[in-house]
Amino acid sequence: MNTKLRILIIAQAVIMSVLFMGCAAPEPGDTYGKASPGESIRPDDLDSLYSYPDDVLVLYLTVGRGKTEAGTHTWREINSHDLDYYEKTGQEIYECGALVQFGNEEGPTSDKFGYGDVSENATVRLTGSKASEKQQKSYRIKINKGSGNMDGMKTLILNKSFTDPFRFTAKLSFDLMRETDEMMSLRTRFVHLYVRDEYEGEELFTDYGLYTMMEPVNKKYLSNRSIDSTGELYKLNDFDFARHEDVILNPTDAGYDQKRFEELLESKGSNDHTKLIKMLDALNASGASIEDVVDTYFDKENLYSFMAFNILTDNVDTDTENMYLYSPTGTDRFFIIPWDQDGALRNDYEHVRDPEYVRNWERGIYLYTDSKLFGSIMKSRHCVDELSAFIAKYHDGVLSGNNVLKKALSLSSIVKPYVYELPDRTYARVTEREYDELIGLLPEQMDNNYYAYYDSLETPWPFHIMKPENDAGGIRFSWEDSTVLEGDVTYKFELSDTWDFANVIETAEGLSDTEYSMDMLSEGQYFVRVSAVSSSGLSQEAYEFYNTEKKTRANGVLCFYVLEDGTVETQIFEE
Repeated sequence: MNTKLRILIIAQAVIMSVLFMGCAAPEPGDTYGKASPGESIRPDDLDSLYSYPDDVLVLYLTVGRGKTEAGTHTWREINSHDLDYYEKTGQEIYECGALVQFGNEEGPTSDKFGYGDVSENATVRLTGSKASEKQQKSYRIKINKGSGNMDGMKTLILNKSFTDPFRFTAKLSFDLMRETDEMMSLRTRFVHLYVRDEYEGEELFTDYGLYTMMEPVNKKYLSNRSIDSTGELYKLNDFDFARHEDVILNPTDAGYDQKRFEELLESKGSNDHTKLIKMLDALNASGASIEDVVDTYFDKENLYSFMAFNILTDNVDTDTENMYLYSPTGTDRFFIIPWDQDGALRNDYEHVRDPEYVRNWERGIYLYTDSKLFGSIMKSRHCVDELSAFIAKYHDGVLSGNNVLKKALSLSSIVKPYVYELPDRTYARVTEREYDELIGLLPEQMDNNYYAYYDSLETPWPFHIMKPENDAGGIRFSWEDSTVLEGDVTYKFELSDTWDFANVIETAEGLSDTEYSMDMLSEGQYFVRVSAVSSSGLSQEAYEFYNTEKKTRANGVLCFYVLEDGTVETQIFEE
């Protein structure tokens, strides 16, 4: 029974007891259902916030209306630099003042935000580091103080979802989350954006195509759901849950550096980081029990639901970023609020882009290799068993192939006409035929992700191949240990002078050691590949890869050169 239903039953029982108080006295031994302290403090979404239709809002954004000091830049200027430029130069990110009005294709309407306003009521700037590098950019709109709000929101994120062939994956994901009891969701709406810049003397609105308007996670997000907004709230930027003693400090501590802190995670709530530090100390302590850490510092249902959801939708980059951590006042427990879902449901699309595409190690439990928290969970049989229960629950329910397909078809009927009309048609990632075919493959993709999870439980852990070294007139290769949840691991070593290993120079199988030595090689380019093999016969590649001349990627391969003088140099490729 979910929390909402339990509370409703309790409330009804209380009402009935009041109504019939004089009719019958309680009998000895009567019991009354009560929510546990853990359940009563768990953040709960508010269904009434999501009572809007799946349609397209039209946004008219007029830059320079009123020309106040809040907006000193033109629309062209705010789009002229990516966010990395501001990071490198130290300049403030350009903003422009704008009149924001919502309506329909005929114009602003009286039932929508901004109707009747005649001067700027918001500021606009770029958002999203990667998005800011693209021709189609994403924007953050911040409504001015005293100008009201948009359905209780003072900040709006317009996400172009430039990597998503569907242009609805984020909304699909958050709509599916609304059907769960364990996770919070975000409000998402489709928006058709028109922009006119009066600074530039424009008289007509320019069509910028379709966006997904996303609700930001901040104090307003919490208060809109009647949730404590004074607790600790963090947005993860690149945070692996290691202790980082010299960075993760309280602002009152000597050596605290806000910029370094925010490179890892940004504080959106309380500036007292005591609970975060306490949790990290416990997680990173020598000999720490991950089972005890999860029980003490996290809500297990929320944590495992987050992991199961992203594993089943194959959503990358959710181990060190693309989430919020929230801890209400009065508890040491942290809850995860999901954020970016644009990386979900991508496997079939990658095959359209590259028919030779082979998915590397990043599937199933190995979506979570870079995090101290999630990595420790994945190496615990007890934790994995608990996670598997949520994997099965969601696969049979919210994330069943039929449910995902039904919702995807509904959203595509709204979105597809915009994707294949100007201006978005220029940037469409697949043809209309491929678009429909990819949607039709979603049920199969959901099942593939489900089975890939169970395969990953029996597959060795990914590892790094070290740089080859000169050794006593020869050459020595080495690599990290790999492990598997249960059983032993051996290694297969291969050496070639071609990246596709069409010509294998040396090979060895069944190795128990993590190194292999051989005579010195002649001058030239070489490739080494090491596979970890479990006792059940499932193999795992290394993290390394080689970008080929065909503009494809050879996974699990390290490229190196033997120079004329016999020294070895390694070529490393980064994501």
